Formats: sequence, structure tokens, C-alpha cells
Amino acid sequence: MAFTTLLLSAGVAHASHPPQAIRSEGTAKSHQFVSTSIRQLDGSIERVFARQVLPAQPTARARAESRVIYLNRDGAVLRPGDANDARTQTSSIVSEPTSIGSWDIDDDTWAETVACVREIYRPFDVTITDEDPGDAPHLEAIFGGHPRDVGLPDNVAGVSPFTEDCSIIESSIVFTFTDVMPDDARTMCEVMAQEIAHSYGLDHEMLAADPMTYLDYAGERTFQNVDAPCGENGNRLCGINGNMCRHTQNSVALLTQRLGAKGGAPASSDPATEPRGAGVTDAGCSATGDRSSLGLGLLALAFVRRRRSRA
Repeated sequence: MAFTTLLLSAGVAHASHPPQAIRSEGTAKSHQFVSTSIRQLDGSIERVFARQVLPAQPTARARAESRVIYLNRDGAVLRPGDANDARTQTSSIVSEPTSIGSWDIDDDTWAETVACVREIYRPFDVTITDEDPGDAPHLEAIFGGHPRDVGLPDNVAGVSPFTEDCSIIESSIVFTFTDVMPDDARTMCEVMAQEIAHSYGLDHEMLAADPMTYLDYAGERTFQNVDAPCGENGNRLCGINGNMCRHTQNSVALLTQRLGAKGGAPASSDPATEPRGAGVTDAGCSATGDRSSLGLGLLALAFVRRRRSRA
């Protein structure tokens, strides 16, 4: 696997990257990070999945060019840049040249992880590979390292850039930090399925069976053909940092629209997937979120519980 050659000091490690704070929705500036976390009764904070706020795209594409998804467990050397480009290992997530460690896992677990991601994205017109596509347009999904490698807090399990207009980020680079997660193929697969989908413009949603959720779920998640409110632990409109793109989200419809269906079926024109712009209102969805008891378990906590139950 070829990496972009950068001159890095020998001491690149977890603490070398400048700290980057996680902010609450509506308070972040461009290129800052937002997430919703839940403090438990013992004072601890569960794993969270962050998004980086990027400006709206000047010319948003209706369908992605980057329909090859490269699953990388071998580590990466990244350079900073305002625009993401997996072909040159340029990432908006990092603010200086940065090394991400590999996921030190056995080949069988890796093969199971790759097969799981392929199965979750099977309905859509994408190619899932663990071989570097080189100069071809592709999205890179990095399994490895620790959130401190990119300056994020220890409880961040994954991160992706996300635009204010919920548009496609071509050649994006997304992360699942394996140092803070259990070495379980299904866990890593479902977390990465969410991070990948963020770069195709999908938000978190209040549907436990879908990979885009924060909610507890005992089964294996797949993208659902269901119109659902967005949110982490309460209903809100879909978007990031107070910018609202749509009332609700149907993961299958939106991914079909932006990736195409496997076999070339026409893209969905479901109105629930269309951007609505800021300032929209919708019954049952609020920008501040409904803190009702729809479940306080986060995605990673559910994964760990399920893994323990299998042991």
C-alpha cells in the first residue's frame, strides 16, 4: 500500500497532535467538531461519534463519483487540508501531518469485517475493497489508531467530516479508532458503516435497527427503508450544528439516491431525502431535540454488551 511521503518527526504519537475540542450542536465554527454524549450515573461518558462541520458545497452533486470504498487497516500518514482527498491522503480532520496506527487484528477478523461492510452496503452501487484504489475517486475508511492521534478526546470512537448542507464529500477520509473499541468484527463494521454514510450526507437517526443510530439494539444493524426522525437520544431535524437539511431521513432512499442501486435501478426521488434548507419546521422534530425516554444507550455500549453476552 502506497502512502504519501511526508517528513514527520520520529515522535509522532497520540499526544503529538494539537487537541481539538468536541462542541455541542449549534456552537461549532467551520472545521470544528460536534457530538452528543450522555453522562452516566457514575459520572462516566460513553463513546461518541463525532462529525466535523464543513461549509456547504458550492456545487453539490446529486450522485457520488466516489463509489469505491477503501477499507484500510494498515495505518496512514495524513496531511492537513481544507478539502478531503483520499487519493493524496489529505484530510480536513487533521491540522498537521499525522500518523494513524494500524489495526493489529488477525486476518480472519479482518475478513469478517470486510464481508460485513460489503453486506451492509450490498443494496447500493458501490465497490468495497481492502486494496488501495490509487488515483481513482474513492472514499477511504481507516480502521486504526486512537482519537488522540488526531487530537480528539479519548471517548471518540469514530469521526467523519459532514457539510452544512448534508451533501456528498467526494474522496473523503473517515475514521474508526480501534484502540478504544473492542476487537469485534460486527462492532467495527457497523461503526464504520455509519462513518462512511456521514460522508454521503446521512445524519444520525432515531431508529435502533439502522447503523446511523446511537440507540441500543440487540440485533445486527442494516440500513432501513423507513422514514425516521434524526437525532442521537431525542428527535431533531436532520443536519449539523443547527443547519437543517431535511425533516426526516430514510437511509435506504438517500443512499440509493446518492450511490445508485445495485444493478442500476433508478435512484429514489423520495421527498424525505431532499434537502429542505435551514429554518424548516416539522411536527415532532425540533432543533433542540426531545429528551424523552427513547433509550439512553449509545451504539458502542450496545456493541460491548452484545459481545459480552456472546462470550
